[in-house]
Amino acid sequence: MTERSRQRQLDELEDEILQQRLDMTAAMREWRDATAPIDNAWDKLMSWRVPLVAAGGLLAMRSARKPRSTGRLFKRALTGFMMYNRGRALYRATRGRNR
Repeated sequence: MTERSRQRQLDELEDEILQQRLDMTAAMREWRDATAPIDNAWDKLMSWRVPLVAAGGLLAMRSARKPRSTGRLFKRALTGFMMYNRGRALYRATRGRNR
């Protein structure tokens, strides 16, 4: 193998490595963009971590003392949350038709 062919092969390999690095950078940017909503939701959840842990502790204390009333309270809260979501969806659907 001559020095010239060896240098050409080395240059080709360096170009291939450079292209792979550019492809990796683009793929990482696409991955960050695709997972940004999940990361933002996780950050928001973590910002509410302390209040959620405190509320969970209070709920655990209450359920240990009065399990039936805690179950009813949970069912009512879940029903209210579901009604809120359905109402919001209905509002958005009817608001879109009036335009």
